[in-house]
Amino acid sequence: MSYIKIVSSIIILFLTTACVQIKEPVAQNGTRPTQQSGSVTILPPYQHTGVTPPPYQGGTVIEPQPPYQGGVIISPQQPPIQHGPPIPVAPVPNVFSMDSLRSSSLQGAYRNNYKLKSFINKMISEHGFRRDYLNGVFSSVRRDTEALKKIGAFNTYKPSSGTRKTAVPGSWDKYRGNFLTSTRVEKGVKFWRENEYYLNQAAEKYRVAPSYIVGIIGVETNFGGFTGKHNVLNALTSISLEFPKRTKFFTMQLENYLLMTREERIDPRSIEGSYAGAFGLSQFMPDSFRDYAVDHDGNGQINLFTKADAIGSVANFFKLKGKWDENIPVAMPTNYSKNRFYGLKTGFRTRYSQSHMISLGMQPRNGFYGYRGDVALIKLSRYERDEMWWGTPNFHSIARYNPKDHYAMAVHQLAQAIRIAYWRNR
Repeated sequence: MSYIKIVSSIIILFLTTACVQIKEPVAQNGTRPTQQSGSVTILPPYQHTGVTPPPYQGGTVIEPQPPYQGGVIISPQQPPIQHGPPIPVAPVPNVFSMDSLRSSSLQGAYRNNYKLKSFINKMISEHGFRRDYLNGVFSSVRRDTEALKKIGAFNTYKPSSGTRKTAVPGSWDKYRGNFLTSTRVEKGVKFWRENEYYLNQAAEKYRVAPSYIVGIIGVETNFGGFTGKHNVLNALTSISLEFPKRTKFFTMQLENYLLMTREERIDPRSIEGSYAGAFGLSQFMPDSFRDYAVDHDGNGQINLFTKADAIGSVANFFKLKGKWDENIPVAMPTNYSKNRFYGLKTGFRTRYSQSHMISLGMQPRNGFYGYRGDVALIKLSRYERDEMWWGTPNFHSIARYNPKDHYAMAVHQLAQAIRIAYWRNR
C-alpha cells in the first residue's frame, strides 16, 4: 500500500507541475503567445525579439509592433469580462428649467446690438425659441474681452503677400515639447488603466484604437487637467458679434450651443470651456457635440466632462467625421538623406504615391506595416534637420479634429508613447 501511495503522490506532483507550466506558456522572446477572444485578435505586447527600445529615439517615437494587423485592433491583453462599469455611473445632474430664465426685455452688455437682435429673431422663427427666454439668456451675457483678444479680434491684419510661409527651424521641437513629456505619458497610462472598461467598449463599437482616443484627450486637456475657464455663452456671443472675420462660424456655433443646451436641458450659462467655446475633456465645439457626442456611460445624458462620455464621443468623431480605417496605420517616419526639404508641397492634405516619394530619395521605416496606399507628405522642422513623414488617411482623420500637421503628429506620437508605456509593465 505504501508503494501505491508513493506512486500516486509522484503522479499527482507531475500533473500539478505540468499544469503550472502549461498555464502561462512563454514564447522565446519572453511574450505570451497569440490568443483569440471573440472577433478580436489578441497579440502579445511586442513581436520583436531582444530588448524593448525606449519610447523615443532621435526625436521620433519607436513602434515595437504595428498598431494594426490583419485588419483588427491589436489588444495584447483584454480585461476580464465585466457586467458593469468599474466605477459608478455619473448621476444625471438636476435638469434645468427654461422657465427659470425669462425676461420681458433684452438687457446686459449687448442690449442695443442689432446683430444680436437679428439672431434672436432667427432663433425664434427657425427653431421655435421663446423671446422672453432668449432675452433672459442674453441679458446675462458679459463681454469676454480676453476671448476676443486671444482669438485675434483686436489684431490689425495686413494683406497677404501671396508667398508661401516656410517652416522655422526648430518649430516642431518647440511644439512637441509641450506634449511629448514623461509626465504626460505617465498620466496617459494612468488614464488608460482607470478607464480601460470604457476604452475597450469604444474600441469594440467604433473600431478605433484606445491609444488614439487617449492621445486626443491628452493633447486637448491633459486628461481633464484643464478644460478651460471661459464662460462658453459669453465667449461665443462676444466673438460672433465683435469679430467680423469669424462672424459666420461663431454665430453658427452659438446657434448650435443654444440648441444643444435646450436638447440636453442644461443651463446655457453654466458651461466653462476654451476662449473659442470648446468644452469638456474632448474640447468639442457645439456643432461637434450635436453631431458626434454620445452617452457612453448610459446614464441618460451626454456630459463631456465625464471621462466615459468623452471617450465614446472622441471615438465616434473619428469613425463618422474622420472616416477612421482600422486596417491601416497612421504615420511613418522616412529615411531621407538631406538636412532640409524644399520644393514639394507638404501637409496633411497632400497626396502622393509611395513610388513617387521613393524616387525622391525617401524610404519608409519598418516597411510601413505593409501599407501601400497614397500618402501625405509631412515635414517637421527640427533644429538640426527636417524630419520627413508619410501620413495615411488616418493621419488626416486626426487633423479633422484640428487642421494642423503639428497637432496631428503630437496626437500620433503621444498615443504611441502612451501605448508602449501602457503595455511595458502589464
